[in-house]
Amino acid sequence: MSRYLERGEHTARLLNVNLFGRLDQQAEGDGRRWPRVLRSLTVPIVEGQSLEPHSVVQRLSFDEDDPHSIVSSIGAARRSAREVREQISSEMWEQMNRLFLNVQRMRSMPLSDTNTYEFLQAIQQGSHLFQGITSTTMSRGEGWYFMQLGRFLERVTATVNLLDAHLRDYAGAEQLAGSPDEYLEWANLLKSCTALEAYCRVHTANILPERGASFLLLDPDFPHSVRFGVDMVRAALEALSASAPLLRSSDVHRRLGKLISALSFDLIEEIVARDVHKFLADIRTRAFEIHDAVYLSCITYPIDQALTD
Repeated sequence: MSRYLERGEHTARLLNVNLFGRLDQQAEGDGRRWPRVLRSLTVPIVEGQSLEPHSVVQRLSFDEDDPHSIVSSIGAARRSAREVREQISSEMWEQMNRLFLNVQRMRSMPLSDTNTYEFLQAIQQGSHLFQGITSTTMSRGEGWYFMQLGRFLERVTATVNLLDAHLRDYAGAEQLAGSPDEYLEWANLLKSCTALEAYCRVHTANILPERGASFLLLDPDFPHSVRFGVDMVRAALEALSASAPLLRSSDVHRRLGKLISALSFDLIEEIVARDVHKFLADIRTRAFEIHDAVYLSCITYPIDQALTD
C-alpha cells in the first residue's frame, strides 16, 4: 500500500513539474524532456509512440492498462489497503477511498491545462494528507514500520532513477552547459524531488550540477534524498527485526550496511570520477535485494524454517 501510494504521488509530481515547467523553456527541449521522464519512471518507450506532452500525461495519469500510471498506482494502493483494513485506522481508509474516487472522477473530465494541474495537485495533496493521517492515527507497531519500509524503499529507487535519467541526458547535451536552460533543467530536477527550497537554504540559489547531485544523493537531513531514505529503511528494519526472527537471521542487514557505507563516506567528486551511473545502479540493485530479502523473510518464508526458529 505504502509503495504504491508513494509511486503515484511521485509520478504526479514529476508530470506536474515537467508539464508546467516547460513554459519557461524553449519548445525544442521537449525532445529530451519526455523521453527522460519516461526513462526515470522505468516506462518502456515504444517505437511510434507519441511523445507529445498531453499524450504522455494522459497515458501516465489515466491508462489502467499501464502499470506505471497514477490510476493504476492508486487503485493498487486501495486494494492493498482493503487487504489490511483491520490494521489501519478508519480515517486512513476514508482518505484512501477519497483519493481513489477523486481519480475516478477526474478521468471523465476533458484534459485541459487547468484540469490537469488540479488533478496532479490533488494526487500530491491527497497522498500527503494520507501520510499525515497515518502519522497521527496509527500505532507505532509492526504495520507502521512496514509502511515506512515500503515508502522509503520506493522513494530511494524513484530518486535514483530520476537522477540517473537526468545525468545521462545532461551528459549528452554539452550545448546546455552554462546556459539558462541548464539552470532550469537542474531547478526542475530539484522541484521534482520537492528539493528546490531546501537546496537553496544549503547552497544558495546558485544551482550547480555537482551540488545538485550531491544534495539529492548524500544529504542526511532532506526527506527525499537517497541517504535520508536509506537511513529510514535502516530504522524500520531494526524495529521489525525485533519481532521477526527470520529477518534477524537473513543477510538483509549486511546488504543494507554496504549501502549505508557508500552513502556515508563517499564524496560526490569521487562518485563522479569513478562512474556515477554505476554507483546509482549499485544503489538500485541493493535496494531491490533488500526488498527481496524482506519478502522472503516475512512473507514467503518456508513454514518448516519458521517452526525451527
